[in-house]
Amino acid sequence: MNMRLYFALLLSLITLHAQGQDTAVHKTSMYLQHPVYLRNTYTATIAVGFIDYYRHDYTLPAAFKKGNTSGFSPFYAKIEYGIGDRVSLAATFGYDAFVYNFSQVTPGNNGPVSRYKHNNTRILSGGLTAYYHLGSVIHVARLDPFIGIGASINNIRYSAFPQGDSTLVKLEHTVTPVLKAGARYYITDAFSVYGDVGFDKQSIFSVGFSCRFFRK
Repeated sequence: MNMRLYFALLLSLITLHAQGQDTAVHKTSMYLQHPVYLRNTYTATIAVGFIDYYRHDYTLPAAFKKGNTSGFSPFYAKIEYGIGDRVSLAATFGYDAFVYNFSQVTPGNNGPVSRYKHNNTRILSGGLTAYYHLGSVIHVARLDPFIGIGASINNIRYSAFPQGDSTLVKLEHTVTPVLKAGARYYITDAFSVYGDVGFDKQSIFSVGFSCRFFRK
């Protein structure tokens, strides 16, 4: 009897939600008190990236031979603010640290000699990205799809950068365009799971969590 009552109550809630579902630009899904995208709100996101261009897309001088690359995945954090009905602006931060393992091949009395070396690499990134939220085009309950465009400034430090027939400490400052497409799926009005795919040179895709803060 309790199980029947439970299912009857659940069916009633689903029916009421379907009847009252809004087909406007922003839809409030079942059990959510707010639309999945709302202007004048702050959203904090942390994520981990995968498939790193920096780790895989590199070359070495002729005197060096590639080895494996070790380290952790890139880490992302961003604070996003809804500045319009469909547009938000985010301050983005990234941290990437890994080790290029390679060998330097030099001639020896009994043939070539390999000397193994390690290039500790650290990348700090910061930038701005504007997002356009696609709730008016893609109508899926609890889902906040978006596309984004922006740029990041990268501070890169190499502890043993191969150059010529030696290595040196090297610092670089670069600017990278950011092109992203992704979505948040809201578990509650405040918390959501996050994922995106695109280009920022630190990863092809990332996954994480977001927390939304409402202005009083």
